[in-house]
Amino acid sequence: MKRTMTILSVLMLIFVLTACKEESNAQNNSSEGQTKTITYLNNDYIVPATPQKIIFLNAFESLEDAIVLGIKPYAASAIGDEDEPFPSFFGETTANTIPLLGTSSESLEYILKLAPDVIISTDMEEPKILEQLEKIAPVIPTSHYGPDWQANLEMLAEVTGKTKEAKALIDGYHQDKQEAINYLNSFQEKDVMAIRVRGGEMMVYPEDVFLNDVLYGELNLRIPETIQKVRQQTVISLEGLYKANPDYIFIQYDIYENDMDESILDSLQQSPVWQGLKAVQNNQVFINKVDPLVMGGGTLNGRVRILEATMQTIK
Repeated sequence: MKRTMTILSVLMLIFVLTACKEESNAQNNSSEGQTKTITYLNNDYIVPATPQKIIFLNAFESLEDAIVLGIKPYAASAIGDEDEPFPSFFGETTANTIPLLGTSSESLEYILKLAPDVIISTDMEEPKILEQLEKIAPVIPTSHYGPDWQANLEMLAEVTGKTKEAKALIDGYHQDKQEAINYLNSFQEKDVMAIRVRGGEMMVYPEDVFLNDVLYGELNLRIPETIQKVRQQTVISLEGLYKANPDYIFIQYDIYENDMDESILDSLQQSPVWQGLKAVQNNQVFINKVDPLVMGGGTLNGRVRILEATMQTIK
């Protein structure tokens, strides 16, 4: 009788273990089809619970967020060329990322073959392209508006299960920002301007675009009168810059935006008008102190770099 009970006990144990294993397998199999709902800028998006293959199509802000969060993009629109598709500051995170070198429409067939789980796009994409992308995988169009940087980061963190990491990064930034505000309080009477050289011309931007959103909106520096009048990317002449005559100037210059011509900046600096600027005479012009490939104030990374550059240079 005792032997019979032992055998029965063993059989029952085997049965329980087998049942547990089958239940576990069933849960694993069902998890492959599980989804979750992401709420982003008042819109809901249904995405896989644990996406493995995320494509970033012209979503350069989110691509930069991915680097900060340590997410390795499956494929992404190239920022450079075929030899160096992604900026060096991306490091090893994009070492195995498939670069998309064509336009959105040119990449559609290739994206279909890549079979992504999620496509992170941009709100600047053509609606007809977004419709075609939605037939391939769930699509989230990322805002390119600088003040949405935190919502962008939190959205990507929620998609990828990195919410704790995102919160720690955001909290750290706000703490550093407050310290910077306290320091810069004594520079409220100084004018700081950010200029981007594109197509051989100097460009300025509205107060909430690129570096400006951090300089004026976050760090509370005074908005120069010239910038107050700007509503979109606007050319500023040397004479216009001389009239504004800011105390500090941040210049961003990338050869990809200037027909690979490295002489444009040199020509600008040799101008007598340029040399007469207050910032030039006081050695308060800073070239590429913020890498021009950084997505300005539209990302946490960009905001941190702008904050650091400001603290290092305004003295």
